[in-house]
Amino acid sequence: MEKTPGHTSLIIFVLLMMSMNLYAQSFSNGFPFYLPPTDTFSPPTMPAFPARTIAADEFVGIDAHGHFTVKGNCIRFFGTNCVGDGAFPDKSESFFIAGRLRKMGFNLIRFHHLDNPWSAGSLFEQARDTRHLNLIVLDRMEKFISELKKNNIYANINLLVSRTFNSLDGVPDADSIRNYGKGVTLFDRQLIDLQKEYASQLLTHANPYTGLALVNDPVMAMLEIINENSLYMMWRTNRLKPFARGGDLTGRHNRMLDSLWNEFLTTKYQTTANLENAWNQGTSGSGANDQIVDGGFETLPITQNWQLEKHGTANATMSTETIQPAYQGTKSAKIDVTAVDGTEWHIQWKHIHISVKQDSFYTVTFAGRASGNRTIYVAVMKETDPWTTYSGQSFILTTQWQFCEFTFKASETRTNDVRLSFNLGGATGSYWFDDIHFTAAIIKGLEEDENLEQHTVKRTDYSACTGYSNQRVADMSAFYVQIQNGYFQEMHEYLKNNLQVKVPVVGTNWNSGTGDLASQSGLDYVDNHSYWDHPSFPNEPWSSTDWYIHNQPMVSNTDNGTIPWLMGGVPFKDKPVTISEYNHAFPNRYQTEGVLFLTAYAAFHDADALMFFDYNGSTDWETDKVSGYFDIDRNTAMMALMPSCAYAFRQQFITPSLQPVILNFSQEDILLLPKNDSGWWQGPDLFPRKIALQHGVRNGSFDSSIPFDPASLPSVPVNPYTTDTGEITWNTDGLLQVVTDEFVGLTGFLNNFPNTICGPLQIIDASDFTTLTWSSVSSLPLQTSTYSLLTISSRMQNTGMVWDGITTIHDNWGHAPTLMYPVNLTLRLNIEADSIRVYPLNEWGQSMDLYQTYFPVGANRFEVILDQELDQTLWYSVERYGTGTAIEDLDQSLLPDHFKLEQNYPNPFNPVTTIRYQLPVSTHVRLVIYNALGKVVTTLVEKIQPAGYYQLQWKATVASGIYFCRLQVKDFTSVKKMMVLQ
Repeated sequence: MEKTPGHTSLIIFVLLMMSMNLYAQSFSNGFPFYLPPTDTFSPPTMPAFPARTIAADEFVGIDAHGHFTVKGNCIRFFGTNCVGDGAFPDKSESFFIAGRLRKMGFNLIRFHHLDNPWSAGSLFEQARDTRHLNLIVLDRMEKFISELKKNNIYANINLLVSRTFNSLDGVPDADSIRNYGKGVTLFDRQLIDLQKEYASQLLTHANPYTGLALVNDPVMAMLEIINENSLYMMWRTNRLKPFARGGDLTGRHNRMLDSLWNEFLTTKYQTTANLENAWNQGTSGSGANDQIVDGGFETLPITQNWQLEKHGTANATMSTETIQPAYQGTKSAKIDVTAVDGTEWHIQWKHIHISVKQDSFYTVTFAGRASGNRTIYVAVMKETDPWTTYSGQSFILTTQWQFCEFTFKASETRTNDVRLSFNLGGATGSYWFDDIHFTAAIIKGLEEDENLEQHTVKRTDYSACTGYSNQRVADMSAFYVQIQNGYFQEMHEYLKNNLQVKVPVVGTNWNSGTGDLASQSGLDYVDNHSYWDHPSFPNEPWSSTDWYIHNQPMVSNTDNGTIPWLMGGVPFKDKPVTISEYNHAFPNRYQTEGVLFLTAYAAFHDADALMFFDYNGSTDWETDKVSGYFDIDRNTAMMALMPSCAYAFRQQFITPSLQPVILNFSQEDILLLPKNDSGWWQGPDLFPRKIALQHGVRNGSFDSSIPFDPASLPSVPVNPYTTDTGEITWNTDGLLQVVTDEFVGLTGFLNNFPNTICGPLQIIDASDFTTLTWSSVSSLPLQTSTYSLLTISSRMQNTGMVWDGITTIHDNWGHAPTLMYPVNLTLRLNIEADSIRVYPLNEWGQSMDLYQTYFPVGANRFEVILDQELDQTLWYSVERYGTGTAIEDLDQSLLPDHFKLEQNYPNPFNPVTTIRYQLPVSTHVRLVIYNALGKVVTTLVEKIQPAGYYQLQWKATVASGIYFCRLQVKDFTSVKKMMVLQ
């Protein structure tokens, strides 16, 4: 997340928020579309995912090309997550949960947070040790797995996720281990042994419903060792240090890691003299060319060289302090922060007009203190748009003066256009600064107080590596990589050799760039995670009330949101790649875009599995309400898109990249990565990630004899971004298009792109932001398939959901039922047919009683108008009749020459009758049923329709008697008498 957009960007941001204000609020014209939780029926109008039991020999393997296979045939997984309680449904519910998952197109469930400490839905009992499984809960999980197996749905089993080790396990200081032991679980021998014990208990327990343990059951498709857990990532984020220094390690684990580090160096160098000789190569003394004027604040007014930038409701003042003892001399700078608004960069104290030269190293030093313990962020960044951040680091200030320092490498040359910025908007209080310098880099080797024989050589923070010699940095990198590689190798060998796991095993999915990915290259496949508009919690993690989203669409993001970092440079050549967590969080009003984005780009990058996060994390499977940011099982706006996107992904309708780019890195590239890392939160930016919008980008080698050269890569594509297959085009003005023979998908501001042609579909008109998919329900092209499915989804809300502004609803989630926002679309479909029928489908995917028949307006071209406010559906079945007409043979007499309403048939009727009418021109149509007293019973049609013949059915739910059907178009009115016999 960019730390500051500056004044101009702030104005643009505010205007964008104002323009989106209407969209973020609750709508009043919604309609219910409750997808039944017990629905396992597969009608011919929907893509078919047949129920079948996974056979005994259908284990998942990997072929020579790096794809998952079953019995030698490639298989793609379209999946989702069942989390915590959601992984252990009541046994009476398992059959319909599994059946519905199958119907919606899912063939993989990731079992996540099985080891959670917060609910009864856990494999560990609350207030007990974590060395014995809860057999009652395990029984529910095994029943669920057996039902999934009957529905041809595989399981992705996670081992260590949120296990909270405790004193009953015999773990010292267990109550002080933070964040589920991330990092320490890779090097603490006791915790590694406990992980093996748990894996054995879970994977070798015989499932009473299948008769097989997971290690022997083909239902387990893949196995994940640890979730979002990386020693390298912990190092990169400066968390491998004690709590008091802003890290996440207990004192015991800090000492343990220090000891391992000194043992590593002793093995390599034997003596301090050897170490000093190696590390002191390339060092330099005190910095020169200081660009900070009067950094001690002794001679000049503070306003001459320093500025205080304020945004939002945050406020502060700056002055020179002479009463308080300075760090050096007699004066220091004082910043009094009197108001904050939850955004750190809304208070910036900055020195501008600094210059940097590309690939040169610079050192920033300063002394700081505060009125209490305060965390600040210090950044070196471009002073003007786009405010590029070249480096930054967080520091914890206390009431005592402390010396702070960081060194960085400039990624570009800028003259008088760089600022040194102290971001102080995190908390109110007073901050003092003194002795500030911005100089040519100070490069250090072995420091004076370090001695190898005495085991006093310090571990170097990742952010400080730019200030040390190459060899010291390379050794520090090699140490963490060696520990991480050793852990994954040990666990992999234990699972495969000791427990006899037969399926692919992955390490983790917390990949902070090439350093982490190099460790993952020794596993069977690679996995990754990403989210768009993940909720933020400014004060209390996972607060139910104090949270916000940005509520912006990714389709309009000029940085291309998640896709370049999720896909670019993550997969390996000849290994499967999966995305086991992805979502656009509710209540983002644009969240439906995420389904198409992930489906399209995962297929283009030849991913073997994708898994939306998450399906359900609770015990409630039926209430028609969205209760959290991620659960999609009751989120109809998302779920309605799953059948078509699952079919497209699993049937490989979308072509993988035809010109993939292969990245090859040397050991030096990896070990010196900290010296070439801009600090971007998603990982080192070693190459232009936007290349992944045009080409597949995969890792080839991490042991190349030639250093990586980004200049060898293809040129960076520009907006609009089209894949090398030509099937996907992303225009960041607000439209994503996916066009193949069997599948068309669009998401974005369709209303801003009238007359856009997307293969066999053309947008004539649209009313709002919409996600649309048009999928063949066979393997035939859309133009010749007997049935195809149109899905139209915009946004949804719970009844009574209350927004506070445009970025949060706090805990005002509302109640059932959920409501869909209706959109209007006019589409032109190119289908080789003499006529087509368009059926609105009900919540089960079955044809409703009403349908419309369309005749061509040109050769094989049908103009279709869809009005969800009247049709009250997200699904439309398109049925093809005849073989179509060539342009030169088109008979214009097929179109009617006058308005007409025919007598309904049968008449009298009980309870269904057919109504036909014809239109010689495109016009607004109103078709209404009245009772004998002239009162409206129902409105069957109220919209603009093109010229053609129409047929629909009315299912009467009224009393017996005389009724009237009235057609009104322009100056023409016709009425037919109808009789209902109940």
